[in-house]
Amino acid sequence: MKNIKQIVFKLLNDPDPSIRRKAAEELAHADEKAVYPLIKALKDENTAVQEAAMQSLISLGNENRFLINSGEVVTYMVIPLLREEEAYLRNTAILIIKEIGHRAPELIYKLLKDKDSDIRKFALDLIADIKEGFDGARILPLLKDENGNVRAAAAHALGELGYKEAIPILIEYLKDEEWVVFYVLQALAQLKAEEASESIGELLLSTDSLLIKAEAIDTLGKIGTEKVAAPLLKYFPVATKDEKKEIVKALIRIGIIPDGQGLKEEILSIFAEQEWEEKLIALKAVKLLNLVEAVPLIVEEAGALDPSCFDYEEKIEALQETLLSIDSEDELISMIEKNKLKYRAKAFVIKVLGKLRSKKAVPVLIKLLEDIKRDIRIASAKALGEIGDKEVLQPLIKRSTEDPDANVKKAAIEALGMIRVPEAYEPLYHLLEKEAYPDIIEAIVAALISIDQERFLKNLKSYKKEVKQALAGMTYSIDILNMLSQCEDKEVQKAAIYGLGRVATEEAIAKILEFIKSDALELKKAAILALGEANFCSDVLFQCLEDEDPWVRYYAVKSISKACAPEILMEKLIPLLDDPFPPVVIATVEALGEIGGAQVYDILASKREHPHREVKEKIEEVLQKI
Repeated sequence: MKNIKQIVFKLLNDPDPSIRRKAAEELAHADEKAVYPLIKALKDENTAVQEAAMQSLISLGNENRFLINSGEVVTYMVIPLLREEEAYLRNTAILIIKEIGHRAPELIYKLLKDKDSDIRKFALDLIADIKEGFDGARILPLLKDENGNVRAAAAHALGELGYKEAIPILIEYLKDEEWVVFYVLQALAQLKAEEASESIGELLLSTDSLLIKAEAIDTLGKIGTEKVAAPLLKYFPVATKDEKKEIVKALIRIGIIPDGQGLKEEILSIFAEQEWEEKLIALKAVKLLNLVEAVPLIVEEAGALDPSCFDYEEKIEALQETLLSIDSEDELISMIEKNKLKYRAKAFVIKVLGKLRSKKAVPVLIKLLEDIKRDIRIASAKALGEIGDKEVLQPLIKRSTEDPDANVKKAAIEALGMIRVPEAYEPLYHLLEKEAYPDIIEAIVAALISIDQERFLKNLKSYKKEVKQALAGMTYSIDILNMLSQCEDKEVQKAAIYGLGRVATEEAIAKILEFIKSDALELKKAAILALGEANFCSDVLFQCLEDEDPWVRYYAVKSISKACAPEILMEKLIPLLDDPFPPVVIATVEALGEIGGAQVYDILASKREHPHREVKEKIEEVLQKI
């Protein structure tokens, strides 16, 4: 670096703190001559200069530009700051050495023998943080240090280093003073020291310290093997209420929950009183023990959850999965029959009974098809569909034809489709003739196909257009879609053409390409969208970008953005930014925005002054997202 003396002079003497800060930053690219001035700058009155000096020292310590080990040079020069009276300088030295100390382990090892116990502790804390390049064997002697804080720091460092050879010696220090024992326990937990289980159990029974008892229980839980169960269970009878909860949680994590010992009550208490993470632990125990007594609590929890919360589905899934894993059927039916459940809890129970395919629940679910609340009727219909018992045929037919709520009717129709009872065909077929709502028609068509596809398709040509549209929207049969695409009704044809895009086979695409040539613009546009649905990037679509009809160009942009790779999009769509039809330009801006990147940004930025207001607003919106 040239002019290092001038930069150092500015760092140490310029009255302007911004110039001193800049000088500190520039010295990050210097050599060892910059180290001492930067250390002096750590005492600058301006915090920005201090921060810049610290970062430059870290940078120098990690570089290889020096003729000797730069990490050792910087560490050697910074170590004296550990003895400063000002806490800021001591802490800054620690921060620097944390970042570069892996390059100077011997210098830090020397600090372990310092006569000042604070320096010895600093060194151990640094080793625990740095980890890389340090040997636990060099730390073991510090467990015998006369200072308790040093012994605690040594235990902590051994745990952080994962030095398993220290386990026998650490066990000996379970008899040390409280603060040391606390860190010894943490180290044993990190080392998964199964062989320490018995000694930790003895500590649990002998210590009066609530802090040590809590940490010992936590340590056994983290060791997490079968061997820790015995000491935990031995202490359980004399444990406090809170300790019992922690012991139970530890045993659940391990997967060992013996009968008796009053553990069931603690599991139920954890689920009822604790936060969600603890509830999940309790749910694991409920499954392990087949704890049917937990069913009412689980149902109550499900009913109390707020569906608007982001994690609602995740929580409901966990509760449902637990009930499906245990013998919950009889208790759930009993709860439904008592009719004391609130709405959400009742709907949850109904859903679970459906998932269980509970034949026993059929009578009560049939009754609930008459419930005043429509969502209960919907849930009951869906559950009966999953159960699939023929006994429910007539009640479901009644709901599908007579219920005043369209959503209930749809659920009942879908349930009949799931059960696939031939006797349901005629009532559904007659309902199809008079039904007007598209979503109900779609549900009926799906149910009829599920019950008897061959019978349904025999009358294909005679169905009204809404039925044909519904069929086009769900079938993957090329033959059926071809037949529907020849229908006189344009809406049916369009649905069939789009359906061919969903199928996306060579045969289907070939049929779509026939419609691209159609004189009927509506069919041509449907075919363009179908090619996008099929992810068919082709010259045919590119030619549509030049069509005289603006809406053909618009749909071509939409399909190309869905079907083609980014580099092709860039090539084909950029010219469309000058299209005279604003919707085409807006669609192009959106498509390019999905690609993103600097090139797209520059291209769109050049169009910021577009004369059309909506185009201009869309460009600004997309630029902000990029």
